[in-house]
Amino acid sequence: MLTAEARIPTDRPGRYLVQLCKHFDNKGRHLTHRPRAHTLPELRPDQIQVEWTDSDGTLRLPWGQCTLQALPGMLRVHVEADDHENLERLQDLVSTHIGRFSRRDPLRVEWRSPGADVDAPPGEAAVPRRRRTNSRTRFIVIGVAVVAVALHLALGGTVLAHTPWTGWVVGFLVTVVAVKAALVGGLALRRHRSRIG
Repeated sequence: MLTAEARIPTDRPGRYLVQLCKHFDNKGRHLTHRPRAHTLPELRPDQIQVEWTDSDGTLRLPWGQCTLQALPGMLRVHVEADDHENLERLQDLVSTHIGRFSRRDPLRVEWRSPGADVDAPPGEAAVPRRRRTNSRTRFIVIGVAVVAVALHLALGGTVLAHTPWTGWVVGFLVTVVAVKAALVGGLALRRHRSRIG
């Protein structure tokens, strides 16, 4: 069984716990009565089981289970599933609904694997694997783009070497590439700092 956990800092953990549980309980009862824009995929009402109190809740779906616990200053969410696809499906489902319910004062959901430091404050959660993969992919794409531009400039410089305006064209292209690289690098650095802070 694969698991993940999120500890969501909030002044009203019980309110969000009850709101989430009631929402899923109502979806289960009314799923066939009226169409909704955000119904749960591939589920019949009898496949959704929800139980809750003011401090604890459990949501059972065919593809996994979500356990909620209202603690002082935080809502603890624990999801478990048989495979990665269903675990991510549960994480996305919970994150989306918490985001929707906390629009006025947005809550931040950061998922941790069971091996993450459990005693770390909620703001210091490990970066999800999906984000790290996207960052690596982004740097690879940027690297390939830089190499492609360099090759393009080198080949273009050789072809244009015998024309009178070669110096101006090459200078202009190098300036454009340098400015673009500086802007992209600055934006990437700003995003990285905002994720850390």
